[in-house]
Amino acid sequence: MREKLIEQRKKKIKRLFRILLIAVAFGLILFARFLVPSYFKELSIFSLKNIIIEPADYASFVKDYISLPEKTSILSIDMSDVYLKIKKIYFVEDCVIEKNFPDTLIIKLKIRTPWVIAVDEKSAAIMDRNGYFLPLVENFKGWVVEGIKPESAGVRSKEQEKLTVLKEIEQWYNYYGITSLFKIDAISISDFDRIELKSGDKSIYIRGTQINKQLEVAKDVLLACKKNNLNFEYIDVRFKDPYVKEFQTQ
Repeated sequence: MREKLIEQRKKKIKRLFRILLIAVAFGLILFARFLVPSYFKELSIFSLKNIIIEPADYASFVKDYISLPEKTSILSIDMSDVYLKIKKIYFVEDCVIEKNFPDTLIIKLKIRTPWVIAVDEKSAAIMDRNGYFLPLVENFKGWVVEGIKPESAGVRSKEQEKLTVLKEIEQWYNYYGITSLFKIDAISISDFDRIELKSGDKSIYIRGTQINKQLEVAKDVLLACKKNNLNFEYIDVRFKDPYVKEFQTQ
């Protein structure tokens, strides 16, 4: 009987010991979760001292825009919040943010690349390949596109179908090497059934479908015009038989 009581007492002590260990472990977890980070955040070694922006040309603007005080602890910076702020900048396509401990934040920007100039009778704006508009800049050289409404910087064009057609025109225009025969200055894409490619006072008319086949035909016609020294006003390759309109000599 006495041995049985001793055994029960041992089991009770073990149970209490396990409970105590669990309580201590739980306390350590809480300490590590809440008190330790708070302690480290107060250490001056983790105070934000450097913000490195790449490319460096945009450093001043981005630093002012995200507005992180110098003494902010790098441990307390919300990376997702900084990312969302930077993504709102009209010229930023994407970015990568890294914490370089103990005191430096590195931000690598992917800048939108100007592609074409969208124009109408009232305004003009540069557009990138994703349809986002950028302010006009001096000496920018790109196709002038009529038929896509220019918008404010940072706004994305709603005319994505026209954007897709433009990309396809560029793709096949480069693929067939038409640049040396007919250097496009401007494109009118107001009407999908009568897209006009312009080069000075000359034009090529195409449709918004089967662009690869039409530009292949256009190249053959351009080569024939060059070979025969034919000065044309426009070439129309929208139909089965291409048509060439010669300049009228006076």
